[in-house]
Amino acid sequence: MTQRGKGITGLDRSENRAWDDVDVRDTWIESVPEIKGGAPVIKGTCITVHAVEMRLSHGDSLDEIAAENPDIPREAFAAAVLFAKAHPLPG
Repeated sequence: MTQRGKGITGLDRSENRAWDDVDVRDTWIESVPEIKGGAPVIKGTCITVHAVEMRLSHGDSLDEIAAENPDIPREAFAAAVLFAKAHPLPG
């Protein structure tokens, strides 16, 4: 039986499932060569997924980040964190 729960991102996901949620990724994340050199960003922004992850690691919360960007849903930031964790920067 697979357990379900909410992690730090607040998104429900199976604990035994790799990050393969194509719908969430396709909804919120894009890589465009002209934006940040093709680094993955939240769609329609210049906010990289790794910048969001870094802010969390320095103590900011998703709610704080979302409050600073009221035009971007919190779910987009949660998707960015999941994507960044699944695709860490080299080095």
